[in-house]
Amino acid sequence: MNKLLSYIMITGLVALSITSCKKNNLVIDKEVIPPAFAKFNTLQPGDTITTHYIRSNNAPLVLPVGITNVSDQPRVINFSYSSRNAVQGTQYNAPTSITIPAGKALDSLVVTGLFAGYTSTRVDTVTITITGGDGLTASSYKSRYHVILRKYCDVVLANLGGAYVRTFEGTYGPYTSSVTNLTSTGATTATATITNVYDSNISMVVTFDWTNPASFRVNINPQQTQYTSGGLPMFIRANAASASTFSSCDNTITLRLQLYTSAAIVDTWTSSMAK
Repeated sequence: MNKLLSYIMITGLVALSITSCKKNNLVIDKEVIPPAFAKFNTLQPGDTITTHYIRSNNAPLVLPVGITNVSDQPRVINFSYSSRNAVQGTQYNAPTSITIPAGKALDSLVVTGLFAGYTSTRVDTVTITITGGDGLTASSYKSRYHVILRKYCDVVLANLGGAYVRTFEGTYGPYTSSVTNLTSTGATTATATITNVYDSNISMVVTFDWTNPASFRVNINPQQTQYTSGGLPMFIRANAASASTFSSCDNTITLRLQLYTSAAIVDTWTSSMAK
């Protein structure tokens, strides 16, 4: 074997040895595990706003909460609460932390509105914020939930009907008006006759509508009365400038009405009816 061939073979073996050495000493990156985040599991991006109607049976509001990974250890998620007027223990009850069991990433935060803490007109907003927990960071985009709390009483037609002995028109009153002939026309509507409107024996047909739980309405179509003004028939109708409403919690009715003829508006007033 000549010297040149011998040199080429030795050079090749050295190169192979160096390549093999590099292959056997590759540095493999360690697995990167992202940090765990706690968040409200909602479909909406960012803060979520919801209205919770507080009923007499205290059915709670259940908010889904989750962590972005699963652990073999239980983990605590902490919460803080803020509100302009609602007070923990008076208007609502809710825990300051919950524990996600080992092997799970989802659980629920239960908020209970307190029926006794609300009048029919009171409305509060409570902001719930995830503040972190066991090895957890609050999500930057789903860490807050705004809950609007308000009272809700089921409509019972038997309670809605009957005599309202404390009917007023401003300072005039009290006198008695009545709700009669109540007839259900659907799951959230009913027709009725209100008598002695204006303390003048005027009767009118109305529709009670509680389809929107935040706004119970009394709908009134124009209808003729037994009176005339200036020789013209007098009619009664709703005042279009402001809605007529009722409360199933207080058993009260507020009617905003007008008397009118084809020539002019005779009077505009509000009747406040209470039992």
